[in-house]
Amino acid sequence: MNRQPLRRGFALALLSTLVAGCVIKQPEKFVGVNRVSANGAKFYFDAKKQYAEVRARDLTGPPLAAAMNQVLTLMDGAVTNDPRNPLFVGKRGELFIETGAESYERAETDLNTALAITEDWVPAWIGLSELAARRANLTQAMNFLISADKALTVIEDREGKHPIPTVRIYGLTILQQAPETHDPNDPALVQTERRQLMMAWLQEEEQFVLENPNLLTPLQGGGNGVNTTNLIRRLHARIEFQKVLIQMRAGQKPGQLLPMFDRVLQWDPDFFPARVEKAETMRKLAEYREAERLLRPYIDSPDPKLSGNARLLCEMGTIYTDWYIQDSQAPDAEQLSKNAEACFVRAIAVNPQHAETWIKRAELYAVAGTRAKRPDTLTDARKWLSNAREILKTDTPEIKHVEQLLTQPKP
Repeated sequence: MNRQPLRRGFALALLSTLVAGCVIKQPEKFVGVNRVSANGAKFYFDAKKQYAEVRARDLTGPPLAAAMNQVLTLMDGAVTNDPRNPLFVGKRGELFIETGAESYERAETDLNTALAITEDWVPAWIGLSELAARRANLTQAMNFLISADKALTVIEDREGKHPIPTVRIYGLTILQQAPETHDPNDPALVQTERRQLMMAWLQEEEQFVLENPNLLTPLQGGGNGVNTTNLIRRLHARIEFQKVLIQMRAGQKPGQLLPMFDRVLQWDPDFFPARVEKAETMRKLAEYREAERLLRPYIDSPDPKLSGNARLLCEMGTIYTDWYIQDSQAPDAEQLSKNAEACFVRAIAVNPQHAETWIKRAELYAVAGTRAKRPDTLTDARKWLSNAREILKTDTPEIKHVEQLLTQPKP
């Protein structure tokens, strides 16, 4: 197989670190994680780039299916080249979950395969929990999180007793034909090498959706390494966040959910998905100012992967809209409506097919037009609602609600 030199950065890092082995609970159950090929790594990073665009646009329906098919095709290439890599196999399983019920069996197979390679692969336990929750088996979902906690405890204990050297991530040079210092299928591989490999994989797993500098440690002489402490805290946050999602599916009310988010953000205050979900929960409790403050750092972020996220922009616009509707006598009510409109415009620029944004924008215009007695604003509201109908091809309860606002007597 031809091995082409890859671009510098994480692609180089993955090839340079994935050459030794994998850390498994004692007694050793090493199955055989082979060298990651140049082709496999390229497929993986191309899938990562493609998926970042999918998530940023917050796609749904047929556009999501088409985009995810492209991502999964790339991940198939990674797994085909490197079938004994838990990062590649486990990540493909997580992506299958997002494509819907028809792919749940394939997701389950991949996640279990990742755990057969290493029982300490925490993301696979979390993925199985999400899969069980989607299948309405909430008890099983919680049991999988117990396993995730145990696996993470094993990793923590090892790091506490025998810290591994910092794993260098950037600035490495890869030899196309690197000499073999160990048989990659030999269970006697040096334990620290397997543990370094595991931490590098887990760090890359957590970087798949949104870059988080807190997971990296600057190294003397340039480059970065895995910040083990922050990585472990992130995994704890993911487990706690999954518990919140399970309770959401169980029908817990927003007031009961809100304290659970505090536990997530205590582990990792920069955990993006939890911040967005907590802001939505606060909005439902009419805690608009607190919700706005929670998301403001991301809205103002210079990183386009954050500030250009359609889900984030739609939620921020929704916060301002609900705040404007509920507090019509506030001195800054007009500014709230302008802030909402600015967020909606940005969200639509990211994804013109974002139906949720069009619906909420229509609601904003319906209320503002009625209050200001502006027929032109109401006309715009009808256009935005028509856009949402065209995208969804049906009338949702949210569309019907806005339609009721628009059918009130004209000013």
